[in-house]
Amino acid sequence: MEKKELKLNIKNTQIAKAIKLDSLKQKLAEKNSDAKKKKKKQAEKKVTTKAKKIEEESLPIEEEVVPRRKARSKSVFAEAKEEPSKEIEEEETSIEEKKTEKVEKVEPIEVEPATADITEEVPEKAPQPQEIETLGPTGRHIKDLLPPKPAKKKEEKSGKLLPGPEKEKEKEKAKKGKPKEKTFEKEKPFAKSGPKSPRFREYRDIKPSSPHRQQTSRFDARDRQGLRDTEGEQRWRKRRSTKQGRTQLQEDLTIRPSSLAVRVPISIKDLAAQMKVKASELISKLFLQGIVVMINDILEDETTIQLLGTEFDCEIMIDTSEEERIRITGKTIKEEIQETDPANLTMRAPVVTFMGHVDHGKTSLIDYIRKANTVQGEAGSITQHIGAFLCNTAVGDISILDTPGHEAFSAMRARGADATDIVVLVIAGDEGMKAQTEEAIDHAKAAGVTIIVAVNKSDKANFDPENVYRQLADHELLPEAWGGQTITVNCSAVTGDGVKELLEMLALQAEVLELRANPQTRARGTVLESELHKGLGAVATILVQNGTLKQGDPLVFGEHWGRVKTMRDEFNNALTEAPPSTPIEITGLSGLPEAGQEFIVVSSEKEAREIAEVRMIDKRELSLLKRKKAPVESLFQEAADKTTKILNIILRADVQGSLEALKTALQKTASEKAEVNIISSGIGEISESDVLLAAASKAIIIGFHTSIEAHADALVKQHNVHVSLHDIIYHAIDDVKGLMTGLLDKISQETDKGKAEVRATFKASQLGVIAGCLVTEGTIHRNHYMRVVREGEVIWKGGIASLKRVKEDVREVQKGVECGILLSNFNDVEEGDILEAYEVTYISQKL
Repeated sequence: MEKKELKLNIKNTQIAKAIKLDSLKQKLAEKNSDAKKKKKKQAEKKVTTKAKKIEEESLPIEEEVVPRRKARSKSVFAEAKEEPSKEIEEEETSIEEKKTEKVEKVEPIEVEPATADITEEVPEKAPQPQEIETLGPTGRHIKDLLPPKPAKKKEEKSGKLLPGPEKEKEKEKAKKGKPKEKTFEKEKPFAKSGPKSPRFREYRDIKPSSPHRQQTSRFDARDRQGLRDTEGEQRWRKRRSTKQGRTQLQEDLTIRPSSLAVRVPISIKDLAAQMKVKASELISKLFLQGIVVMINDILEDETTIQLLGTEFDCEIMIDTSEEERIRITGKTIKEEIQETDPANLTMRAPVVTFMGHVDHGKTSLIDYIRKANTVQGEAGSITQHIGAFLCNTAVGDISILDTPGHEAFSAMRARGADATDIVVLVIAGDEGMKAQTEEAIDHAKAAGVTIIVAVNKSDKANFDPENVYRQLADHELLPEAWGGQTITVNCSAVTGDGVKELLEMLALQAEVLELRANPQTRARGTVLESELHKGLGAVATILVQNGTLKQGDPLVFGEHWGRVKTMRDEFNNALTEAPPSTPIEITGLSGLPEAGQEFIVVSSEKEAREIAEVRMIDKRELSLLKRKKAPVESLFQEAADKTTKILNIILRADVQGSLEALKTALQKTASEKAEVNIISSGIGEISESDVLLAAASKAIIIGFHTSIEAHADALVKQHNVHVSLHDIIYHAIDDVKGLMTGLLDKISQETDKGKAEVRATFKASQLGVIAGCLVTEGTIHRNHYMRVVREGEVIWKGGIASLKRVKEDVREVQKGVECGILLSNFNDVEEGDILEAYEVTYISQKL
């Protein structure tokens, strides 16, 4: 340290000689005047700090010019080991004394020339060192992410208020005078300062914050957590309140209707849309009334709908105009004919339906009348379709309907009775009346049609008409032979005896009934049967009852519509028009109509389509209405109590009537143990989709008078789906009953075979406890099961692990023989226990 101080002292002396401080001091003293002393006093306080800095800056500058180079050239300063002489010591002491004097004089000397320059202008503030700005994790500066503090209003030093335009000028000047905000262009954190290199690029914010966004605070996490109480939060709350008020105004602007006309049934959603209210409001109102509904539920009660309207000051009226439009007409065919002018009515052929029990000869009798052989075309020689024919006889034309006699075709017989004028009840004279005969009588009486009894099979040896007459009298059908009004004719379909008399009676009854129709009006009638044809699509067999049906007429039946493309009779002859009482087969339909539906011709195809669509919507809404939801507890209870087996079935048939008959017959086979679930049914061949559905739902496929498609046949083998094809309906029913029986669990039955008494027990380390027994009853076999009975109670059931006599394994032990028995997994055998041997057999249940 001493050496360094010595060097500094030497440097100071050299600087003082070079500057010539004595001469400068004299010159400056002459220049100072008394007038400038006052100004010096005012500026002394401000300049002193600056003077020190100027001194610090000025000294190293002089060092670089002269002294340092000279000092470095001298070896005296580098050699520290040499001892200084006395003369040098005296010089150093004198230099130290001068140094104190010279250093004290440097401050005023350095200040005086500076003050001469500063006196006229206000000194500028010294530039402060700039702080290094750091970037945040988002790539922007931390100060830009923090909300700015509210700017304080700066008052004028003078305190005087300035007018409006002068204030604005002052603000503009202040903005210009302010230093510019720091940007990232001045600092280059990613590249060195200097010329730009191609490898580095200056960082620029892609979305620089606008001055407006910097001034206004945003809603951030601090506001969400409630950590900031600033004007910005209140501004946000005000903005939110204005939005709420705006939406409230919009809601108030919605105009609700004071009166409304709706169709019934209607869903909650549609009713709310028409009333211009929220569906939740309607649901809450109904809930207060004790009605629990959902948004898609259907309302059919007119009182409930009108009550909802009064709650919202809306008068609701039930609109029935749409129902009248889709109904087309509210009159039946008979009423329409009765109200027609008699001059427009003409005679029509009678519609005769042959009904009776299966195998009583209905179809054979019709074949004899038609001079055809229809029986050979029917599987099993029984009719399974409803047939319609127009026969030319000696007494005139007769339209004949042949209905099935099997019990499954009850609905077909009912439709035949509704569409007919006269019913011919065919009864076999050798068998008498059967169950289906009685059912046919009930259908005919319900339809209010005339009944003619044909006692068939008169060629049989055991033909007994008197027995038939007695049975008819029991059903309030007293024959004419016994003094009644019921016409009876004995006939034979084989020999033709009595057929002519039967036709004459039919013609007589037609004259009595005076059957008339208006051929000039639009056609109306009934659908007898429908099927799906491969090339023609939906095909329907219809009976025209009034009016004339022409080719190209648009018609409506139920939820389907169509335009008559082709018309053919029973002999497949093409027709252009069909007068009343004509059964025909038509094509050009949008879907398969249900058998028994009524059809009517409308003015245009557009009207037919609209009516069918509205009917389809109404049907869908009614089906939703019927699907009521059960409480959850009741569903669980049903699932717990339900032990019945379910057989899933997919049905395919050739015609609609047969499909309906098969459905009805299969549903009757259900019992407490097993039931049938028809998951799908349709008309036509068994398709690939049917096979895939059966494989997914573990169902069987029943085909009636149909076949399997070529592509579906391979899938049947691939997925191992059970498919049964039948031509006779009761064979299909028996097949389903057998499958339902196979689903039932077999019942186990125990049969006692022998008894043994335990006399002693032996313990084996590896086997367990061996019971030494004496067989007292029957025979004990190795495969028998055993019951361990102790004090009259069965304590264990199981099998025999080992059966030995002495040391040899035996298959069975007879009565009176001792043996050793080892029970499987049971060692708690004691002396005195009774071992009962029994055999288990499994028995199949019955429906």
